[in-house]
Amino acid sequence: MAARKKGPMFRVTGLPASQPDDELNATLKATIEENLLEEETSRLTVSTAIVPSCYDNEHERVALVEFHGGVPMFLSELVANPLGDWQVEMSDTDISFDCHFFGFTQLYTPKPDAPITADIIAITGLDGHAFGSWRGKGNLGRMWLRDFLSKDLPCCRTMIYGYNSKLSSHGIDTIMDYGRELIEELKKVRSIQEQRKRPLFFIAHSFGGIILAHCLVKALQTNEDDHPTIASLYQATYGMLLFAIPHKGLVVDDIQKMLAGQDNHPRNALLQQIRAKSDLLAFQLADFKNLIRDRKVVSFYETEQTRQLEFDSESKRWKRTGDFVTAVDTDSALLQLPDHMEEKIPLHADHSLIVKFNTRNDQGYRSVRDKLLQFERDAPSVVATRFSRAPSRPNPSIIVPFQRDRAFVGREGILAMIREKQGKEALQVHSRVALVGLGGVGKSQIAIEYAYRVREWAPQTWVFWVHASNATRFKQAYRDIATKVELPGRDDPKADIVQLTYNWLCDERNGRWLMVLDNADDDRIFASSGADLGGIAQATAPPNEVTPLASFLPQTQNGWILITSRDLVAAVNLVGIRHNVIRVDPMDEEDALALLKTRVLVGESSEHDAKALVRALEGIPLAITHAAAYIAVREITVSNYLELFHESEENQAYLLNTQEARDLRRDASGSDAVLTTWQISFEQIRKTRPEAADLLSLMTMFDRQGIPEYLLYNGRNRLQFEDAVAPLTSFSLIRMLTGKQSWHGERAFEMHGLVQLATRKWLELNRQVDRWQKASLRIMAATFPSGQYKTWAVCRALLPHSRKVLSYVSDGNEEMLDLARIANNTALYLLLVAEHAAAENISQSAMVVGEKVLGPEHPSTLTSMSTLASTYRDQGRWKEAEELDVQRTWRRRT
Repeated sequence: MAARKKGPMFRVTGLPASQPDDELNATLKATIEENLLEEETSRLTVSTAIVPSCYDNEHERVALVEFHGGVPMFLSELVANPLGDWQVEMSDTDISFDCHFFGFTQLYTPKPDAPITADIIAITGLDGHAFGSWRGKGNLGRMWLRDFLSKDLPCCRTMIYGYNSKLSSHGIDTIMDYGRELIEELKKVRSIQEQRKRPLFFIAHSFGGIILAHCLVKALQTNEDDHPTIASLYQATYGMLLFAIPHKGLVVDDIQKMLAGQDNHPRNALLQQIRAKSDLLAFQLADFKNLIRDRKVVSFYETEQTRQLEFDSESKRWKRTGDFVTAVDTDSALLQLPDHMEEKIPLHADHSLIVKFNTRNDQGYRSVRDKLLQFERDAPSVVATRFSRAPSRPNPSIIVPFQRDRAFVGREGILAMIREKQGKEALQVHSRVALVGLGGVGKSQIAIEYAYRVREWAPQTWVFWVHASNATRFKQAYRDIATKVELPGRDDPKADIVQLTYNWLCDERNGRWLMVLDNADDDRIFASSGADLGGIAQATAPPNEVTPLASFLPQTQNGWILITSRDLVAAVNLVGIRHNVIRVDPMDEEDALALLKTRVLVGESSEHDAKALVRALEGIPLAITHAAAYIAVREITVSNYLELFHESEENQAYLLNTQEARDLRRDASGSDAVLTTWQISFEQIRKTRPEAADLLSLMTMFDRQGIPEYLLYNGRNRLQFEDAVAPLTSFSLIRMLTGKQSWHGERAFEMHGLVQLATRKWLELNRQVDRWQKASLRIMAATFPSGQYKTWAVCRALLPHSRKVLSYVSDGNEEMLDLARIANNTALYLLLVAEHAAAENISQSAMVVGEKVLGPEHPSTLTSMSTLASTYRDQGRWKEAEELDVQRTWRRRT
């Protein structure tokens, strides 16, 4: 389906909130269709979205309406007068269409059943449009504040603010007027106490930043008794993203040229206020810089020039076709605060395009998103602290960055083991328990569920969540703890927050606590004394000495720690004893099926396919939830997905690596793509233990089950082999088979089919498949016996691996000889055990390849012919066998 061209966007106000949103949406569409001309019904398509009203959410709704194919006739008046409104009857209600978007407009409905985390307010620039200024120039016309933030910050109330700054209008507004207007509207949308204390993030473009500065300066000067909403504005403002703000003035030469000859034009007064070297801006800038020194400020500045306005005689309109100029230079766009107070980010865009992002992968948008996500994470505690008048000891609470999964299934045995190990021991001594298993097997999900259960069992217990994937996140988590417990001294820039938090945790007077140390996969981060790996320098320590992070994990009896890790070694080192490490395996079929059913509808007719799917996904929770998300997003059936999955290995790789949907209870810094999750483990092993990565690469070339130990030495001695195996078993990428599972008491190994697929795709991506296929052919050619009776047990163990390597295609002479030898020995064994069809297929293909590559007289080719002839005779196909014998005899003589 061809991408639709973007159409004009209208706002509809006055919609009654008495109807459910879906019914209201249907009624609105019907009303629009009633007002379309007959010929417009086939030409125009309309998209509508119901959103909350910023002003009266209890009684009114707002709609955003986009037309594709043009503007309908009944709204043509708004094209001629874009600053006006057009009323339409909808049942017994008058609704109003506009395209100016004056005042506040909420862009999407925040995530239901979750608190609103922050208000985001976007203010456009001079002569800008509240909606269109933020809309990309791509063919889909994405408006990132709506289309992208609704996905990346779904719990925020994101609003645009529109005001009449059209240069073509005869407004006489000054900076003071625009600031007062913004303040007045803010009173209406943040009027109740919960809204006033809600964190506030501003996004401003160009002149919008000037208005914002004026507004915040006035807010700081407002007494709470005069107006609590405005007085609280400064306290609630946590951070701001400033795009090309002309703090020191804007280049207005072309605008003045446009107004030339109109000495009394009402906009001239405003232009004088915002021109370069304006005294008014200079005074305001000084005040603004002083008041935001403890706020988060990110300044984006343009690095491309903008065309000046030029009059087009044909269209009789002013267009940007003139000379290139720098609309707002870097010196004016930056507040020139120290780097720790103001982040300064260049964007490769001109003054207009600096706030237009076409895709979520746009470099500028990624920077914006990351800053806002950081704001959203950090702001609640900071803003709450500002509003608390009398510091008091906070009540114990839970700091887990994920919602509880109300549809959590299974894992009751593991949860019981954790509680047994920690519940009893932690009453008397410090306790640590670790969950270890393959990436995606559900360790963090179990930890999340356990954390919430602890709060149910022991409401007076603090629960802290510490991301442990790297030192930076560990330290940030300790800062978050310091904020949550209102730790004295935390705001001192010279304070060692990690040490202070550690001391607080060790103090039994602060009560009991549980710490979840999530994703502690890299042992070096906690054990190393190197600063680059996560150690913390102490104020009294010599410059080159740092303290390992493990030292900041308290061992006091008032706290206990639950660790999740992919690495058994890291887990044991953190826990101290192997007894307290719990292996997390994939789900059994019953639990895996239950998990799938919590995400997708499984009817009686599709029950069989659902069971087949969870078996194909090997009971790995991440794979199951990922598949369920794909099924839901694509609106296909479980049966459809299963068919696609079994169609090819390429399909499997695509389905397990697509990024279309995310699990809200997975760390955002990780990947929801199943294959990528395991490739991260592989990458870590490759960097630290390359010999182990080589071993896994070799194992991937064989059948995934029952790989004999002797097949894998590949030039290693016993000690080297053990060192290579250890990281793979530690990360659960392979499993060792012993006893009855092994062959004749010797060790063997196996891996999950999906892990094998992930490793193979990594090898393909890095062009290493050929290397390891050659190695597997060489090993199998040297290992697979001749097929005689005394070797049958070995042949039987190696047969799946032989068949696997025989599927590889190679054109090297050495590899072709290896293939021929493997094929001949395998075919002979199959012949002797009376598997005639399989022996015939292998010897047939071996003979064809031999004739083509090695030559018809080559001994290997002749051996293939002999084996094939024998399979014919054993099947009673005497004539075919005789013909082959004659050919072979003739070739041998020549």
